[in-house]
Amino acid sequence: MMDTYALTHLQTSKGLWCWTVNFKRRGRLYQMRFYETATRSSARAHKQAVAWRDRQLASLSPLGKREFCQQQRSNNTSGVPGVHFLRNAKQPLGFWQARLKLTGERTRYKSFSVRSHGHEKAFAMAVAARQQMLAQVKDEPYLYAEVAKRLSRAAVPPASVATSR
Repeated sequence: MMDTYALTHLQTSKGLWCWTVNFKRRGRLYQMRFYETATRSSARAHKQAVAWRDRQLASLSPLGKREFCQQQRSNNTSGVPGVHFLRNAKQPLGFWQARLKLTGERTRYKSFSVRSHGHEKAFAMAVAARQQMLAQVKDEPYLYAEVAKRLSRAAVPPASVATSR
């Protein structure tokens, strides 16, 4: 099976194909194109793209799980990662919810009613609950793609690697 993590084979114009490497780390975009016309072969362009991607990944330290959980998502409206305002039929005034989801783990959440606590206090309680959830997360490398796991082992000190298994 061909390794496809962060790789895309695309046609940029009629008859012009390239392999594109595209991934983000800590808000920075890493992107490079490898044109088949320059290498005279799709296989060679792919090989160069994989080598460039692997060098970039190996040179970057992986995100820790806490750091990953604290990233601000584009659809977040509360200003606090993992804290959301929700409304349903049982809670027409709404409630603030603290949520934490990691790959392969159950979602943790805790809700605070606006009717019971008021808007500001419910929000503050959700923020505090989210901080408590984060404190319970093991701060080990957050790696989900096999290629990222393989390459980060070279860059991560051995003590950190042992805890990530």
